[in-house]
Formats: sequence, C-alpha cells, structure tokens
Amino acid sequence: MKKLKNILKFAMRLEKQGENFYTYYAEQVKNPYNKKVFEKLVSIERDHYNFIKKRYDELYYSTELHDISWVVDTTEVIHPSIFGDAAAHFNDSNIDDMVSDLAILRMAYTIEDDFSTFYKTVAEKVDDAAIKGFLEALSTWEKGHKDLFYGFYKEQLKDSWGDFEHLFLK
Repeated sequence: MKKLKNILKFAMRLEKQGENFYTYYAEQVKNPYNKKVFEKLVSIERDHYNFIKKRYDELYYSTELHDISWVVDTTEVIHPSIFGDAAAHFNDSNIDDMVSDLAILRMAYTIEDDFSTFYKTVAEKVDDAAIKGFLEALSTWEKGHKDLFYGFYKEQLKDSWGDFEHLFLK
C-alpha cells in the first residue's frame, strides 16, 4: 500500500507540474492556435490532478470503508478538431516566433511522453488489476496528449521548414 501511496503522490506532482508548464507557456507561445491548445491543457491537467487526488484521498483520508472505483474514462483525450480550423499559419515575418513555438511544442510532447512512460512503468509494478488498469488508462491519456503535441509540432515544423522538416522529425 505504501508503493501505491508514493505512486499517487508522485502522479499528483507530475500533473501539477504539467498544469504549471501549460499555464506559463500559454502566455509565451505566439501562435493563437497553440495558445488555445495550451489553455485547454491547463484545464485537463488540473482535472487529472483532481482525479488522482480524489482516489488518493479516498484511500488515505476517508474514515468510511467503501469501494473505490479505479475506472478512468479514456475518451477524454483531446483531438485538434475541437479547436476548429482557426490555426494560424506562419510566414517569413515571424520566424523568431515560429522557432520559439516549435521549441515549446517539443517540450510539451516530451513532457507528455515522460508522463505516459511513468504511468505505464508503474502499472507494471503493481499487482492489483484495478489499480493497474487505472494507471494504464492514465498512461493512455498522456500518450494522447503527446501524440497531439507531436502532430502540432510536425505540422508547424513543415510549415516553417518546408522540405527540410525531415531533418528534425523522428
């Protein structure tokens, strides 16, 4: 039980750090589309934190005995289409903004990949099937975010670098 407590505490810290990252960089990105995505992710990371904290509190601070649901709704992963077709496109006059936004998007998808890997790795270390499923679902959430940001990154990299984007993509 101590292992699960540590996992949940660390997961809450990760989600809070994610929220702080998106809050800060929502103000830094220049592309209005990226700004909208980051603002949405602030809310999503806050929801993730609250979701995990609720499970944590149910386990460690509840005085009543009751069943805890470890089910995670995996349909929450956002898709770019929810933001409409308002993505701003780059032009030669804003190359500095492009490079800055690209670096921030790259950090975002790397962070989400780290979160996904963390949840997947700790899921492999727990025996309880319900908790394992809970952690695997969190991993899926974060992988969805990583894929979303990587898609934005690739799209904007192609817009800014044209035929040379293959030099930067995996």
